Amino acid sequence: MRKLLNFSTHPGEPELFDDDWRQIAAFVRGQGFDGLELLPVGAYPFDRIPRPLIHGLHLRFFVFLQAFWQGREQELLALFGSMDNVRRFYGGTDPECLVRAYGAQFELAHRLGCRYVVFHPVQCDLAHIQDWNFPWHWRQTLDICSEILNGALAASSYRGLLLFENLWWPGSFRLHDPAEYDYLRRRIHHDHCGIVLDTAHLLHSRQGFTREADAVRYLLKAVAELGELTREIRAIHLTCGLSGDYIRESRTAAAPAAGKDFWHRLAAARRHVNRIDPHEPFTDPAIGALFDLVEPEDVVFEFTFREKAAWREKIAIQKKALEDVLW
Repeated sequence: MRKLLNFSTHPGEPELFDDDWRQIAAFVRGQGFDGLELLPVGAYPFDRIPRPLIHGLHLRFFVFLQAFWQGREQELLALFGSMDNVRRFYGGTDPECLVRAYGAQFELAHRLGCRYVVFHPVQCDLAHIQDWNFPWHWRQTLDICSEILNGALAASSYRGLLLFENLWWPGSFRLHDPAEYDYLRRRIHHDHCGIVLDTAHLLHSRQGFTREADAVRYLLKAVAELGELTREIRAIHLTCGLSGDYIRESRTAAAPAAGKDFWHRLAAARRHVNRIDPHEPFTDPAIGALFDLVEPEDVVFEFTFREKAAWREKIAIQKKALEDVLW
């Protein structure tokens, strides 16, 4: 089992190491990890990144899919306010720009020698980001995602694993029903697929928890109930979030006002999502029993951080909880 850390090319992260990948690699090795799962952000000079360090690539997450993919211009204007905002968000105004964007990321994964990529088969909208009452079925979401991915894969040299990550919003891939994965797998034209289990996302999908012991008990029970589907779990994003109180309170709060600027509403939505999913470490050694239920090829300690000391502390806390299992 390979042990990985998450990292992105958002300017704040490489700058913690003076944008020096030798320093980044030394930090990873010094923490006892094998490499990184990379989230590529912006027009970074990716050729500077040493290939052996990057094991997985987390693909972009566009979030708002249905109206754009199906060319519903009036709905797009109601959400974004202008087609210029649509262009800034997606990189274009024609649906095929999503295929091109993902195709470019598959090519990046190929160039970096990644063994796997991660994709969220998920969509949401700002109108229901608070109450979770999305007006579509998960089959509709998976249909759209499969069309986009098939188009991108057809033009790509990438042949590694394509892993689907669960999230918490209804109407998307949540790992609540094995039929979700079966439905998606039948539609994706790629030989090598599997699942990334995000532990915190599974907790949030059940309205969240406030006590870690309760969260771990639920997580172990929910994974055990996946039965044969656990064989498809090829990687784990191991992270905790005890945001149950916030989730329940926020679901009765008003969504960001439709009249405000799109970028203002999007920023508010991101703050909301970050409160649901704070990416904190597990502290309870009981989480080690998860690895009696699944045998992933990769486990990623997925945390948020703004400084090296905070990142190092989160890593140390979760390593201690798993010292009898992974170290």
